[in-house]
Amino acid sequence: MTAPRRRPSLRAMQAAADFVPPMPRPPAQPWRWLPSLILGRGDILRAFTEDAYRRQVIPLRLPGRGLVIANHPDVVRHVFVAHAENYERKSWFMEQALEPVVGDSLFINHGEAWAERRAVIAPALHPSRIAAFHPHFVRAAEELAGDLARAAPGPVDVAPLFAAATTRVMMLSLFGEAVPREAAAAVAEAFAAYQAAAESVDLRYLLGLPPWLAGRQSRRARLAAARLRALVAQALAAVPEPAPPLLAAMRAARRPDGTPVMDAEALANEVAMMLLAGSETSATAMTWAAYLIAAHPATGAALDEELAALPPGAPDAEQAAGLTFARAVLSEAMRLYPPVAVLSRQARAADRIRRFEIRPGDTVMAVPWLLHRHAMWWDRPHAFIPERFLPESARRQPKFTWIPFGIGPRICAGAAFGMAEMLVFLAVLLRRFRLGVPKGWAPAPQCRLTLRPKQGMRLLLAAR
Repeated sequence: MTAPRRRPSLRAMQAAADFVPPMPRPPAQPWRWLPSLILGRGDILRAFTEDAYRRQVIPLRLPGRGLVIANHPDVVRHVFVAHAENYERKSWFMEQALEPVVGDSLFINHGEAWAERRAVIAPALHPSRIAAFHPHFVRAAEELAGDLARAAPGPVDVAPLFAAATTRVMMLSLFGEAVPREAAAAVAEAFAAYQAAAESVDLRYLLGLPPWLAGRQSRRARLAAARLRALVAQALAAVPEPAPPLLAAMRAARRPDGTPVMDAEALANEVAMMLLAGSETSATAMTWAAYLIAAHPATGAALDEELAALPPGAPDAEQAAGLTFARAVLSEAMRLYPPVAVLSRQARAADRIRRFEIRPGDTVMAVPWLLHRHAMWWDRPHAFIPERFLPESARRQPKFTWIPFGIGPRICAGAAFGMAEMLVFLAVLLRRFRLGVPKGWAPAPQCRLTLRPKQGMRLLLAAR
C-alpha cells in the first residue's frame, strides 16, 4: 500500500502566501447522490463536496446503477492497471457522449479492434518519432503568435485561438498542405459547440432509464457532431497520394490475412479522434497554463530566465525538451486543471474494491480533478506551485497520483507528442508576449467533455 506523504509544518505555515487559482466552491455538506448529481449535470465539478477531496473511495448506489469513485492511488492502480482487462471498456455515458464525433475509435473502442488499431497509431506517436513533428509545432506556434499580435493588447480570449492552433498541428501532421489553415478553426469551433451542448452527467441513465431513452442528445449537439464529421470527410478527400507518413501508416496497416486494419469508416473515425484528442487536450492545458503564468508574475520571471538561456528564435526539438521549468509549469497546470477531469470505466465482471462490491455493468471512475487535489498526496493541494514538478520533487511524488494523460493500457498514445508541442508553443509565445490578467477578472473552470474555462480565457498581451 502506498504511504501518504508527510507534510512539513513550515510549508503549512507558508500556505497563506500561496497563489490559489479559481475553482468551484465545494458544497460543505456530505455527498448526497441526488442533489450532487443534479448540481453536476451541467458541470460535474460542482457535485464534489468538501469531503470528496479527502475520501479514498466514494461509493454511490443509485436506484438504477452503481458508481464508485477511486480516489486513492492503490485503488486507481487496481482498476486501471492490475485489473485493466475487467475495466477496459469506457462507461456507457462516455461512449454515448463521444460516439457521435469519433465513432468506434480508440477513445471508446475496446477488445480486439482497439488492440489492433492501437498497435498502428501508438508507434507513430512514440517519443522517438516526435522530432519529425517539430516543424509543425513551430509553424503553428508562430502562426498563433501572429494572430495574438494582431489582437493585442487585449483583453483577448485566447482559448479558441489555442484550440485552432493545436488543431492546425494535427491537420499538418495528418494532411500536410492539403487542407487550408482556416479548416482548423472550423473544426475547433464545431467541437466547442458540441461540448457546450453536452451534459456533464447523464442523470437519466444513472437513474436507471433504458439506454435508448437516456442517450438522446439535443438537436444542437447532433448538428455540431454532423458538422465535425463533414469537416473530417472533406479533409480526408482532399489529401493526395502519397499521404503524409502518419495518415499513410494508418491507410497501409494490414492484418496477417492482408485485409486492412481500418476500412474507410474506421479510418475516418480514427482521424476524427486524433484531430480532437490530439488538439483539445493540449489547447486546454495551454489555456490554463497561460492564465497561471499571467496571474503569477514570479513564475513568468522564472520562465523568462529559462528561455533567455536559449539562442534567439523558436527552440529546436532538443532545446524544447530541455525546458525543465516550463515542463514543470505545464505539469502543475495539468494537475490543477486536468484537461480530462474524469476517467470512467464499466466493469465487465464482478469485483471488490476495498469493502465495496462491484457488479457487472457498474461504473468505476478515477477523477483527476479530485486525485490531483487530494490532501493526503499533495502539499497545499489547491495552490499553484510548479516547483513540485521539478525533477527532484517529482521523484518523491507517489505513483498514480498525477494522471492527466490517463493510466494503464489506455494511457494517451500522444502524451509525449502533446508535451513536446506545448513546450514549443510556450517558448514561442513567451518570447513574443508578456501575459497579464485583466483587473477584476478570473476564469471559471467547467467540466463538460474537457475542463474548459466557462467564459473563455481573457488575457492581456504586451509585446516584448
